[in-house]
Amino acid sequence: MTETTANPKQAFALDPMGKEAQDLAAQERITSPDQRARMAVQIESLDREGWVILPGLLSPEHLAALRTGMDELHKVTPFGRSPFEGENAQRIYGLMGKMPAVWELAAHPDVLAVVEGHLNDQIQLSSAASYSIFPGQAAQVLHEDDTYYRTGKPFPPISVSVAWPIDDYRQDNGATIVMPRSHKQPDYDNPGLPTTRAVTPAGSAILWDGSLWHAGGANNSDAIRRSIILTYNRGWLRQQENLYLSVPRDTVRQMPRVVQRLIGWWVVGATVGVVDGFSPLKTL
Repeated sequence: MTETTANPKQAFALDPMGKEAQDLAAQERITSPDQRARMAVQIESLDREGWVILPGLLSPEHLAALRTGMDELHKVTPFGRSPFEGENAQRIYGLMGKMPAVWELAAHPDVLAVVEGHLNDQIQLSSAASYSIFPGQAAQVLHEDDTYYRTGKPFPPISVSVAWPIDDYRQDNGATIVMPRSHKQPDYDNPGLPTTRAVTPAGSAILWDGSLWHAGGANNSDAIRRSIILTYNRGWLRQQENLYLSVPRDTVRQMPRVVQRLIGWWVVGATVGVVDGFSPLKTL
């Protein structure tokens, strides 16, 4: 072990852009190695199949609070503007600033352990929105979630989407359609593999790699199907949602530290995201 490895502050002082300093910075994760080891089976499944379900993470009381909060916001939320958004569906954007009950979902330790284990990097929240589909809503087109990062394929995993069913996901009410193992295709074309449905009770978390082909299913039932969709990406990528503007600073001040970090109030790799050379938290 070198002297600088034994002394991270010295490594950053000597060369913050150097491999040693950046390797050290990349190990500053939200979850611990033990937490990620405990979720090793789920991490391996996500890597192999492109998706995995973590069942039973939310209590009935938390689900009830989320339903109440969503239904209040639905009163002032328009229906979708396109077939993709869902013309008989509602999407509530900016949830991190509108529903504190979502913070616990965003920072759930089991979910973060799987996301960090899969991406093997520092992570952040890229977007937080709801997707509530009403009876009669047709299925989405199959798609990937990370095509706006036009780096050319293949590339290592760069994002993970997490759907939290707030109502049971069933075959008849629009359970997410997934195409297992489609996340490792060598280009941006649909590989045309067999699909299945992510059927699971409310309170589970459904995780999929950003390159997995998937879609929201059709709601052929007589009731609304509510869900919350959180997307995480590598910390040095631009977030899909501008969380710096969509979450008021007074709200940021009320958040637990891990949630502040997830929405971008931190420094990636000890150098990315600084304000006047220091952590953006100083501006709060």
